[in-house]
Amino acid sequence: MCALLDPFGRKLEYLRVSVVDSCNLRCFYCRPSHACRPHSVRGEMTREDLVRVVTAGQAVGIRKVRLTGGEPLIRRDIVELVRDIAQIPGIDDLSLTTNGTLLEKLAAPLSAAGLKRVNISLDSLEDRNFEQITCGGKLQSILDGIDAAFAARLTPVKLNMVVMKGLNEHEVENFARLTIERDIQVRFIEYMPMLGQEETWQRYYLSFQEIMALCKKIAPLQLLPEETLSGPARYFRFQGAVGTVGFVTPVSQHFCADCNRLRLTADGKIKPCLFAADEIDLRPALAVGADLKPLFTEAAARKPANSETSPAARGATCGPLGMVEIGG
Repeated sequence: MCALLDPFGRKLEYLRVSVVDSCNLRCFYCRPSHACRPHSVRGEMTREDLVRVVTAGQAVGIRKVRLTGGEPLIRRDIVELVRDIAQIPGIDDLSLTTNGTLLEKLAAPLSAAGLKRVNISLDSLEDRNFEQITCGGKLQSILDGIDAAFAARLTPVKLNMVVMKGLNEHEVENFARLTIERDIQVRFIEYMPMLGQEETWQRYYLSFQEIMALCKKIAPLQLLPEETLSGPARYFRFQGAVGTVGFVTPVSQHFCADCNRLRLTADGKIKPCLFAADEIDLRPALAVGADLKPLFTEAAARKPANSETSPAARGATCGPLGMVEIGG
């Protein structure tokens, strides 16, 4: 199998595929006011074109695919898309990130189609707090979706919590306790500055060390061996716990040196780096049936050594798009 290498020797094997750039929730940190639209505004790729892109990526070294959005489960053909990608030889890990609101009905069909795992974004276990953070979302639908994921064996279930000072930091212990008796990976994510949110970021940011201290109020945490780790999170476990606690630290401890991913936006552009404006448009090649593999090679060659995560740099590099629109 081919290896897709960037200029710094990183082996790029992971493609995050944004299948839609809209969402049925309006989490304030993810969707700036201009992005709070009910329908896609950048234009979605067809299922056939998405399969063509993933197939080309696999031919040059991609073996791991994660479907994202926006909210990928609002896409009408999501089950069929999962089935098509799961059948591509060489794609040996297919997962999906969702807010979980539609997962109760879709978990079983997605599992049958070939999906392996789900990441569920969940920032509160309290009804009123969840409604505030998501601008009207209903917590019970996500809790039902988690149960459905377990029933469909989409495990381990990963719960992604963006920790925000004054909003949900008091819930960190409750999230961490979920790992004691269930096969759940709770991942605490540092609040990241986006789209001119400098003042918001300063107000809500909690560092990895502060979040870790809240978890340790329950019991000591044991760092898991490096060979058990994957992706940007560092994983720990309470003694005797079934699940794990992870920390994603884009601000306090950058993980660019180990980044192995490219991103495909919902409108057909490869982003070598999530927080850079650089994009490679695949649509002209798709329109004429041209070979897409050289464009993956070009994307790898243009992957930067690191991304700056200061508010000033983030606003300068991300342009007008929100996380919902770039498949974060």
